[in-house]
Amino acid sequence: MAKANKKPVNKKKALTMLAIAAVIIILARILPLPAGLSREGLTALAIMIAALVLWVSEAMNMAVTTILLCCMLPFLGVMTPRDMFKGFGGSVFFFMIGTMSITTALASTTIPNRMAGAILSWSKNNPRKLVLGFTLGTAVLSSIMSNMPTCALFASLGIAIMRANGDPKPGTTNLGRCLMIAIPAGSVIGGFMTPAGGPTNIVAINALEDIGIRVTFLDWMIVGYPIGIVCAILFALWICLFYKPEKIDESALTIAHEMVSGSGPLTAREIKCLCVVALMFITWILSTWIPIFNTTVVALMGTCLFMIPGIDVISWHDYMDNGGWDGTFLVGGVGAMADACLATGAAKWIIDTTLGGAAGWTPFVVCLGVSALICVLHWLCPSGPAVAGFAVAPIIMLALQAGASPVALAIITAFWSGVTFLLPTDAVPMFTYSFRYYTIMDMVKEGWVPSVVFVVLVAVAVPLISGLLGYGPMDPGAAKEILASLG
Repeated sequence: MAKANKKPVNKKKALTMLAIAAVIIILARILPLPAGLSREGLTALAIMIAALVLWVSEAMNMAVTTILLCCMLPFLGVMTPRDMFKGFGGSVFFFMIGTMSITTALASTTIPNRMAGAILSWSKNNPRKLVLGFTLGTAVLSSIMSNMPTCALFASLGIAIMRANGDPKPGTTNLGRCLMIAIPAGSVIGGFMTPAGGPTNIVAINALEDIGIRVTFLDWMIVGYPIGIVCAILFALWICLFYKPEKIDESALTIAHEMVSGSGPLTAREIKCLCVVALMFITWILSTWIPIFNTTVVALMGTCLFMIPGIDVISWHDYMDNGGWDGTFLVGGVGAMADACLATGAAKWIIDTTLGGAAGWTPFVVCLGVSALICVLHWLCPSGPAVAGFAVAPIIMLALQAGASPVALAIITAFWSGVTFLLPTDAVPMFTYSFRYYTIMDMVKEGWVPSVVFVVLVAVAVPLISGLLGYGPMDPGAAKEILASLG
C-alpha cells in the first residue's frame, strides 16, 4: 500500500498551537458573557474550539488531545466526571471499536484487489471508465470499510497505474488528477451510504433516538445508497469532463492487472471473512424488524467472531495494530464535548443566535440552508465527527422549531459532515493530496460545482426519500414537548 510521507512534528508549532488552545479556554473563563449564554456553556464551546485547533494542527497525538480536552470538562465545572465518561463511552465510540474489525479483516485479504481487478477489466483502456469505476468502487467498499483505508487501497493501485503509464511527474497528468481526486471523493460518499460507513451516521441516528425517533439500518441504506451512487457517478463524470484524462497505455494495464491478479481461488480465511461480514450486514438489516439486534452490539459481536478459534480471520494483535484508534478516541471525545454543549445550553444558544429566523422558513428552504451550512462548516472544520457531534443535535432542534423533518435534517447533516469536495483539508483527501498529483487550486476549481449541485440534490432527495419511508415532520404538539424537555 502506498503511504504518504509523514511530516515530523514541529515542536515550536506544536507549542504555539497548545498556547493558542490554552488562551481560548482562558478567555472563555474571564470574558463577559454573551446574552443568553452561561459561563459553563461558553467554556464548553471554548473547549470544543480548542480541540479543533489541536486536531487540525496535529500539535499532539489525536487521542492524547481528545483525552486532555475532555478532562478539562469536569476540571472546569462544565459537567461532572460521571457525565463526561458517559458521553465519551457512548454507543458511537463502541460502534467505531466494532467496525474497525471489518476494515482490518478486509484490508488483510485480496478481496479489495479482486474488486479493483474487476474494475480494470471493465474499463479496459478507457480512462473515463477507469475513473468512474474507481469512484464507484471506493464508494461501495467504503460503505462497509472506514474511509481512509479504502482510499489508501485504491490510491496504491492508482499510483501504480500512473507509474506504469510513463510515470509522469505529479501535477502534469490529468489522469493522475482525476484518479487522486475521485478516489477520496468516492470514499467519503460511500461513508454516507450505510450506518456502518462512518461515525457521523451513528451520531445522527443516536441523536434522533434521543428524541424518540428510530431510523433503522435498512431505512438509512434506502436513503443513502441511491443518493451515494448518483453522487459518485455525477462526480466521476464531472471531473473527467473538467480535466479530460489522457489514455492509458496497454503496458500500464498489463502491469496493473499483474498487481491484482494471480490471487487464485478465495482462501478459506477469505471465505470466512466474507461470511462474517455478510452475517453482520444481514443482522443489521434484520434489526429493522428485530430491535434486539442493536447496531453497536452486532458490530462488537462481529469483532469477536472474526477472532474466535476456528475462524481466526484476524488476531487481537492485528486488530490492535491496524485499528484506527486515534479516530475512535476523537469520536468519543466529540461525544462528550457535544453532550456538554447540549447540557449547558450552548448548542441552543448557537441556533438561536445564527439561525433564529430559520424557524419561519419553509421546510425546503430549511433543508437547503442546512445543506449549505454544514457543507461550508466542513470546509472550515476538517474533522467530520467533530462537525456531526457539534451540529446534529442543534439542527434537530431547528427542525422541531421550523416544522421540518428532523430525520431529513439529521441525515443531511451527517452527509455533509462526512463529505467534502472543495479543499484537501479533511484526512481522506489529504492522503492523496500528499502525492502531489493535484494542487489545492486543482481541487477548488473542479470541486465547487459538485459542492453546489450536491447541496441542492441532497436537500431535495433526502426529505423526499425519507418522507416516503414515513420520516416526515413531527407532530407540532410532540415537537413542542420535546423542545420544552430540552430547555
